[in-house]
Amino acid sequence: MFILPTKKDADFIVSNSKQFFRKDDKFLDKNISIYHYKQAKFEEFEKFKDKGSYELRGLTFVEDKRFLALHKFFELNQAPGWMEEDLKDKKIIKATEKIDGTLLQPILINNKIYFKTKLSFDIYQAKKANEMLKNPKLKEYILKKFRENKIPIFEFVSPKTQVVLNYDKDELNLIQVRDLKTGEYELDFEKEANEYQIKTPKRYNISNLDEFLELATKEKEKEGWILIFEGMKFVKIKTKEYLKKHKLLAKIQPHDIIKSILEKRDKEYEEMLNKKSEKYQYFKEIKNRFLQKYNYLKREAKKAIKLSKKELKKRYSSHPYYELFAYCKNRGLEGFDEWIKQHTSKLKGAKKFLEL
Repeated sequence: MFILPTKKDADFIVSNSKQFFRKDDKFLDKNISIYHYKQAKFEEFEKFKDKGSYELRGLTFVEDKRFLALHKFFELNQAPGWMEEDLKDKKIIKATEKIDGTLLQPILINNKIYFKTKLSFDIYQAKKANEMLKNPKLKEYILKKFRENKIPIFEFVSPKTQVVLNYDKDELNLIQVRDLKTGEYELDFEKEANEYQIKTPKRYNISNLDEFLELATKEKEKEGWILIFEGMKFVKIKTKEYLKKHKLLAKIQPHDIIKSILEKRDKEYEEMLNKKSEKYQYFKEIKNRFLQKYNYLKREAKKAIKLSKKELKKRYSSHPYYELFAYCKNRGLEGFDEWIKQHTSKLKGAKKFLEL
């Protein structure tokens, strides 16, 4: 059912599509090849599906030994085959909560476990998960799965690495278990995981797609669900609240932060971001940097508009923000925010203003 690519297949896909790429690395003196994609165009996955393109999502080779991650699948209504009309008459055979974290694969090298994200062994999330291997039950479970020629796949959440939802502690959730030879998924891994005291996402006894669509309009503080339909069709459904927050928090950029400050919406970030998170620290850094320059320029603008045009030019013509002061002289101080907003509305302009 799942087409698992050889390294040769994966290299063929990378060589013939701009969407996919290979990252070569050296880890513990082993040659590592990681395959992933830059974009998620359905057409490119379909073009190479007979070569196993849907597996190029963090697919990792240690020398010639293949370690699977999750295969690529889409959100509801995101691609052909994942539309509501395609699924409305299909049976849901499993439904679990979607965890809003970082996907982690355990990789076995010299009979030792090392976690990696889709692309890296060295990132914070992978290192923290490695520390969790001090838990003997977690380590024993993962080694047991590898002996069965299966790979357990995890999601890591942390206050520090907040994506959108606010988690209050570092935690590993076992989200799937796959057969390394066939790619098949274990549908009932939770009972065994519980015996090893390993946390798993909440399961739902709902077999109707419409019920999940209704839940998506009501649920709070939840990303959504992973639904598995008959035929092992995986589908993501996200809550309306999550999508709204994701638009704001997924990738915080300087121009977005500046716009929120000028529109007096920056409290939205303050309320949603975990104060321990890297995103919050970045938000505060950009906000403080912006306000420091904003307040300085506004003080100068107030002085400038009291001058005659001749005096203004004499005093400020060599100032890098002479254009702003001249604009305020013509429009009044109410034009100050208008000018700042216009010149920081794009990322390039915001970075220039902040001198980043």
